[in-house]
Amino acid sequence: MGQVCTDGDRRVKRMTRKQVTGWLLPIRSALKEMLSGEVDSIRGYAVTRLHHGDEYERVDYCLAGFVGVIGRIFPEADLSPLTRLQKRLAAGAPVTEAEIHAALAFLKSLETPLIKQDWHHIKSCLTTEMLSIELSELGMAA
Repeated sequence: MGQVCTDGDRRVKRMTRKQVTGWLLPIRSALKEMLSGEVDSIRGYAVTRLHHGDEYERVDYCLAGFVGVIGRIFPEADLSPLTRLQKRLAAGAPVTEAEIHAALAFLKSLETPLIKQDWHHIKSCLTTEMLSIELSELGMAA
């Protein structure tokens, strides 16, 4: 999946910068679209297309899932630039350019730390967050 390094007897897979950039692309694109002032919405909520498909997803839902994953990968991270934006979008409140720029800057700051993480750890955090979301949608505690 990317660069392979060794950590003692264990092989550590790392993502390349290109892979990290590609992973962050959908959320960045949604935020940049909001900066343009031209945002698709459904029932008053900002939405974005996922992976060039026909399906739209609410941006606040995307941010919430992304915050969950990043919080699992980096438990010590200050996620407030993303959580603040997510909460305002979920409430249907207007967001400012400064809030969007802060979120984009936060995403940029994640690139190098993500490259240094073991891909297996990232994948485990992604899977755990997806399961947590599914359980929440089913009304079960995660």
